[in-house]
Amino acid sequence: MMEKCPECKQPQKGKYWCKSCKRVFRCPNPQCGAPVTKAGAEICSRCGLIFEDYIVRRKMYRRCPKCKKKQGLAESQCCFCNYWFMCPTCGHRVVSTSMLSCPRCATRLR
Repeated sequence: MMEKCPECKQPQKGKYWCKSCKRVFRCPNPQCGAPVTKAGAEICSRCGLIFEDYIVRRKMYRRCPKCKKKQGLAESQCCFCNYWFMCPTCGHRVVSTSMLSCPRCATRLR
């Protein structure tokens, strides 16, 4: 028996999003896969993937928290404002635009 979408009640074929109403259930990023609990979520809370770009165009983009421009999800640094998404040395996630160094390995981020 197929499960039904909680939003539109249509049969749900995929495990990531509903094809009829475009409600996302799970992040489609293979490295993330986080469950999406909010019905109208536009981005993944864990990895920052923009759902609309992935569902419509199959492009994996995130928005830079500093300059608000779209970046590729695989990029470790913003190509417009040089904001680090993750530490270049250890790969630790940078959570704030005001971080001067990595809390794990103390690599300079400016």
